[in-house]
Amino acid sequence: MCGRFTLTSKDFSDVVDKLEVEADPTLSAAYRPRYNLPPTDPHMIVIRDGKRRLVPARWGFGRRTMINARAEIVDTNGLYKEAFAERRCLVPADGFYEWTGASGRRRPIWFHAPPGELLLFAGIYDDKGFCILTVAANADVAPVHDRMPAIIPRDRADDYLLGRNPKSLLVPAPKGALVVTPVSSRANSVANDDEACLGPPDPEQLELI
Repeated sequence: MCGRFTLTSKDFSDVVDKLEVEADPTLSAAYRPRYNLPPTDPHMIVIRDGKRRLVPARWGFGRRTMINARAEIVDTNGLYKEAFAERRCLVPADGFYEWTGASGRRRPIWFHAPPGELLLFAGIYDDKGFCILTVAANADVAPVHDRMPAIIPRDRADDYLLGRNPKSLLVPAPKGALVVTPVSSRANSVANDDEACLGPPDPEQLELI
C-alpha cells in the first residue's frame, strides 16, 4: 500500500509546468513542499474535463475514507467501479515511503523519482477526496513491501485520464524507475513534515540496515 508520500518541489510554478496543467488559483497560495504527507491531508489532483486541470483534493475516498484501492479489482468492485469509469485522476508526487523492521524499530525507506522529476500516481476521486491505486511491487520495492502505487508514465497521462484502456496502464513500474533511499526516522511520525525527514538514517538505523 501507500500510506505516506512526498512532493518536495519548492516551486509551485515548476510543478504546474511539468504537469502541463491549468491550476486552480487557490492552490498557488496554499502550496508548500510536502516531505511526509499522510492520509486525510489536503493535496491536489490532475483531472481532465476538456483540458487538464490541477484542483484541490483531500487524500481519502468514500464514506470509509479509503486511501488505496487494488488495481486488480478497481473496475469490478462496487466501491470503486463507478469512479474508475468516470472519475480517474492523477496524483502528483515525487516519492513514497515504506518501512522495514519490527515494531518500535521501524526504518523508513523513501522510494522516489530521480532529482527534479515527478511521479504520477493513478487515482480515482469523488466528492470526499481521492485514493491511490496500487499494483504488485516491482523489483525496487519488493524487498520491502508487496504493493506499490501504480505510476502512470507522463506521456500516457491523457490516456489514463481520458479512459483509453486505462486498466492496461495499471502495472508495476519498470525496475530502476525509482531511487531507493533509506532516510531519517523522523519520517516515522506524521507530526514531522520537513526536509529533515529525508535526511540520512540515524546511526542506530544504520546498524540495522
